[in-house]
Amino acid sequence: MVNHQHTMTAKILTDSKAQFYTKGASLHPARWLLMLYSVTYGETYGETHGNTQWRLGRLLLSKLLRCPLCRHLCWHLCWPLLLVTSALAHAATAQTAATLATAQVASDMPAGVILQYHHVDSTTPAATSINPDRFTQHMALLARGGYHVWPIERLIGALRQHQPVPDKVVVITFDDAYPSIYTHAFPLLQARGWPFSIFVATQYIQAAEGQFLSWGQLREMQAAGASIINHTHSHPHLLRRLSEESRGAWRNRVQAEITTAQQLLNQHLGVTDKLLAYPYGEYDTHIAHLVEQLGFVAFGQQSGAVGPNSDFAALPRFPLSGNYSDLDTLQTKLDTRPLPLRARHTDPLLAYDVSRPSLTMSFTRDDLAFEQLVCYGPSGPTTITRLGSGRYTARSDAPVPVGRSRYNCTMPVGDTARFYWFSQLWIRRNPDGSWYPEP
Repeated sequence: MVNHQHTMTAKILTDSKAQFYTKGASLHPARWLLMLYSVTYGETYGETHGNTQWRLGRLLLSKLLRCPLCRHLCWHLCWPLLLVTSALAHAATAQTAATLATAQVASDMPAGVILQYHHVDSTTPAATSINPDRFTQHMALLARGGYHVWPIERLIGALRQHQPVPDKVVVITFDDAYPSIYTHAFPLLQARGWPFSIFVATQYIQAAEGQFLSWGQLREMQAAGASIINHTHSHPHLLRRLSEESRGAWRNRVQAEITTAQQLLNQHLGVTDKLLAYPYGEYDTHIAHLVEQLGFVAFGQQSGAVGPNSDFAALPRFPLSGNYSDLDTLQTKLDTRPLPLRARHTDPLLAYDVSRPSLTMSFTRDDLAFEQLVCYGPSGPTTITRLGSGRYTARSDAPVPVGRSRYNCTMPVGDTARFYWFSQLWIRRNPDGSWYPEP
């Protein structure tokens, strides 16, 4: 409506000036200026402050413009003024809309975005790497955009306790403790005074030999504000049982992977916060429940923003490696909000006979743009079905591939250019129940 009003004002200004000089006295002396006055202020002023002042303005202009000399002077003096006034009215209305949009986002529940990196190197596998120059551009975008870079513990603590979180809070994380974190990322982050987190598989550190960071390097970065966090001991596929391994033995092994790493982190670095990143982002409901019983908050590799209703046994992070590291994509991700869903565990590990999983979503609000809810799977848009008030399902029209895949669901945040975002991980084994090989 704002753009439409501004366009109409400009058109009337142009048409009226031509009519004034071509038709002269045949045009009612007040008509063109009153049209401008009505369009410029009819909605932005008259309807805001009451019609009395608006009508009085129209009457005074009508009286004034009956004089030919006044009409001539008014055109040359007032026409530029009206142009400026119209532009100012348009800008004020746009600013009001922007302020309302900001207030709308701020009135949402507290939220933040967690970024995930691996290698910061141009010589390592592209799927898990970001070029150092591109990483520098990412950090410049954060600084230029006024984002608040928080330690991961601060954001998680605020969300769990429902404390206020300002808009544009970001957490920077790295998985696997690669040397390029120290050589390329650390100097940039240290120069800006920004905290960051490194998820560490402690067995790799024990036998680093240059392929991974050392305890000394981790200690140095920790002293500069880095959080060093549990990524299990040997970085295994937690879901995969060993040959002839019972369910109880498997559960004990998974628990030992987590507790051994935590003990070593405490021994070498004094780490006490119970945070964990799943290797490969893989988990199921059994592992999620174990993690909760051990008192940990855990992170996956599915995308999305985090909020108080997020699953704290599988919090999302935005991977930013390879094809997912361009700046436009990063900007969109930084501005996301968590889709307002009721907290629940959805098991990502599919049964052998399930190839088209169904995701059920129960929303906490009824004032959302549900008609614009979309979920994309590996083969494209899924079918969205309404189950009832605030309840929907998404299901792929084609089987999801063997391996790891996701449904990414988004919805506009009111009238802003931002999106609510939620991602559901799916893990599908081979049809015979065997595990797929890693690429």
